[in-house]
Amino acid sequence: MSKTAGRLLIVFVVLLTAANWFYARKAKASPQPQQMFQAQCRSFVPLEWGDFKGSSSGFGLAFQDSTGTIRFVTNATCEGVPPVALEVRRTMPK
Repeated sequence: MSKTAGRLLIVFVVLLTAANWFYARKAKASPQPQQMFQAQCRSFVPLEWGDFKGSSSGFGLAFQDSTGTIRFVTNATCEGVPPVALEVRRTMPK
């Protein structure tokens, strides 16, 4: 390899590295302020219903209180307490 070809190769590599550095600097995402989304509809669940236990497409949302009663909500209402679709209570065996 001649001296001229070696020098051209070095210049080419330096230019390629510089171009890549400028491209990478430009391609970084600029920090955007996060958008806050407000819910259009809110539903409230009483504390007496207990902890949220899960959800399913068939039964809806499940809540279990300290006595073991499980309440299922299938249709949440806006700005109110949703109606209980199914309530399963624990009873003492006889």
